[in-house]
Amino acid sequence: MKFNWGTGLTIFFIVFVGALGFVLYQAFQVHDSLVVENYYEEDINYQSHYDKKQNTADLAVKVKTDYIKANKEVIITFPGDSTSNISGQLLLYNPYSDKSDVKYDFDLGKGLVFKLPVDKVKSGRWKIKIDWKRGEKTYYQEEEIII
Repeated sequence: MKFNWGTGLTIFFIVFVGALGFVLYQAFQVHDSLVVENYYEEDINYQSHYDKKQNTADLAVKVKTDYIKANKEVIITFPGDSTSNISGQLLLYNPYSDKSDVKYDFDLGKGLVFKLPVDKVKSGRWKIKIDWKRGEKTYYQEEEIII
């Protein structure tokens, strides 16, 4: 077989169409859900979220998260004294799929430790989004864990 410019052009077009088909296939495999379903309301209420983050930045000791693999639980230790009630909401956020996100409400009273069982949660990378209140002040903190 003789290799000339017509053969080279044909091979180029075949490789080009094949690469284009592969890129299109990969594009349809990507999960493209919104990070937040109601992002307009989230944007409007961002100032209160920013204030919570600022309150957290002002704390001397932050919320501490520890994953205990043997017990399959996450220990969340809140800072502070045991004179004020601690309550709030915790979201286990999966960056890949919003269908596997898990939300917990908690009220520790005057306690400082929350034990979160994760035996039914699939393994992988998770973000723990903690929106909590001690006394009249509200706080927000994010931590990343590998389960």
